[in-house]
Amino acid sequence: MQSSDIQRLFRERGRKMVLKEGDVLFCQGEASDAVYFVIGGRLDVYAAQGSSEPVRINTVEAGEMVGELGAITRQQRTATLKAASQVELLSIATPDFRALLSDSLSLVEAMTLTNREHLMDADKARIQFGASNRQMQKRVARLGEEKEQLQELLQLREELEAMVVHDLRNPLNTVIMALGLVERMKDDVRDPETFTLAMRLAKGAANRMNKLIATLLDIARLEAGKLALNITEFDLVPLLGEVIEMEQASVTKPVEMVAPTSPGLMVKADREVLWRVVSNLIGNALKFAPASSRIEVTAQRLKDKTLRINVIDAGPGIPEGERERIFEKFTRIKDTERGSYSGMGLGLTFCRMAVEAHGGSIWVEEGPSGIGSCFSVQLPQD
Repeated sequence: MQSSDIQRLFRERGRKMVLKEGDVLFCQGEASDAVYFVIGGRLDVYAAQGSSEPVRINTVEAGEMVGELGAITRQQRTATLKAASQVELLSIATPDFRALLSDSLSLVEAMTLTNREHLMDADKARIQFGASNRQMQKRVARLGEEKEQLQELLQLREELEAMVVHDLRNPLNTVIMALGLVERMKDDVRDPETFTLAMRLAKGAANRMNKLIATLLDIARLEAGKLALNITEFDLVPLLGEVIEMEQASVTKPVEMVAPTSPGLMVKADREVLWRVVSNLIGNALKFAPASSRIEVTAQRLKDKTLRINVIDAGPGIPEGERERIFEKFTRIKDTERGSYSGMGLGLTFCRMAVEAHGGSIWVEEGPSGIGSCFSVQLPQD
């Protein structure tokens, strides 16, 4: 019996059905309830061994019959068939198909030839599956080795960062302490004004380096999930005042700072970490703000029980295409006044990671008047 004869038999006895691309005809392990003849389109054949993911092992094209072996042996489906395109089929229920077999010797002969081809295809698929499985096992072994190497590199990086922080922080602390002692001697200096300016610049530089080291260390801890937050409730207004006073002391250009002064704005957060987030944002605003401009710091509790802090400056602003990227590690902002890049590109990365560790978010927009930037931090207060 030729394919056309089988198709004619299915047209006389079967029921037409259509599958869309991605539809499943039947699944591996299901009971055999029907036999199918493919009129048009293509089916992909998937098989799985044990708990492994199914692998495509074959295809069924137009003019082929599927499901007949399960109908004869009364066994479960040995594979999953999924439509690779729109597929038109004719189906005959399993009991009706068995009845046809008993009445048609030519159908049995045709099925014998078809099953022989299926067995040959299955043997090829078995060999291919075995080769793929061996390759997968080798790949898994390589991934295991790469994972161990990566863990060793991460451990080495942590040890290196700890060593760098230790070796840099100790002399810095000594410098800061020595500068403090020298500052007490300013009354004995002939030019107190110049001495005071030099001391302020020296202390500012030392404090910035100390801040950079702390930022580098905290970013490493945040990346490793090892920075434990000490959440307490405190008044935000004094914190803003402390940060503004310290940051203004490190710059020489005149910039007006506006911030809340009425106490009582309570916030739940890690005070030290939030202090450093605000310090980074205000420090950046002072760095890029033009002389005699204004920086405004606002804080308010929103209706959704979150707290928002805004730092608004009149600087050159952040191009829209850069507003996501500036929070990535080592991304630096160009100082338009000097025509060079400023900083190490770590401060905003720390801000993002620290705020997200609180369950909050941070972003930057254009300033309210279309000039400068507005950096916003929003923290949940539940």
